Amino acid sequence: MLMVAVYFLVHYMFASLTAHATALLPVFLVAVMAVPDMPLKLVAMLLCYTSGLSCLLTPYASGPSAIYYGSGYISRLDFWRLGAIFGLIFLAALMLVGVPYLNWFLSLT
Repeated sequence: MLMVAVYFLVHYMFASLTAHATALLPVFLVAVMAVPDMPLKLVAMLLCYTSGLSCLLTPYASGPSAIYYGSGYISRLDFWRLGAIFGLIFLAALMLVGVPYLNWFLSLT
């Protein structure tokens, strides 16, 4: 779960979801494959889910984020503050609800 959290939070340093996923997803998957008895399918799904959640973190994280920020409806400080707050809420929800659910779901297949 620590690797998933790091992957999510490192998105702050990337200008787009595409650049983030292209640069880091293969590296994180190879790192997960190197750990014995690590559930690769579960971690791969969690990494992909966090890519979708990280689009709200910054004003430049995704195409819609730039539109919301550029409209002037949300100030720069509020966008960063709310992005951090909701990013942590969504990451916690993914870890507390998503991990048990995915473990159960993957055990069925």
